[in-house]
Amino acid sequence: MLVRLSIVAAIAAALTIPVNASAAGVRGGHAAHGSAHVGRSVHVNRNVHVNRNVHVNRNVHVNRGVTRSTAVVGRRYHGGVWYGTGRHFWNGRWYAYGVGSCWRTTPIGFVWVCG
Repeated sequence: MLVRLSIVAAIAAALTIPVNASAAGVRGGHAAHGSAHVGRSVHVNRNVHVNRNVHVNRNVHVNRGVTRSTAVVGRRYHGGVWYGTGRHFWNGRWYAYGVGSCWRTTPIGFVWVCG
């Protein structure tokens, strides 16, 4: 019990020493005039480097010789019928564009080869 009491007293004394020392510093000097001096010297680095040398790649190759497919919906192409880029209904089932064994890939896209 006495050991605990001495530990608590030592901690309390250690905590009050910095408070008393800082209070003594405030009482002397500028505090006598009613104001305390606070150090507010802050250095701000305003030297910001902006890289304005942006390189633009103007050597872009545009393939102008290739034309889009002008296939007509319902016509036969490359062994099948081109139905556009949508799905197709066959034998009671919808087949997504290009999905399943009834679609064959060709240069114009997928063509329907079943039934």
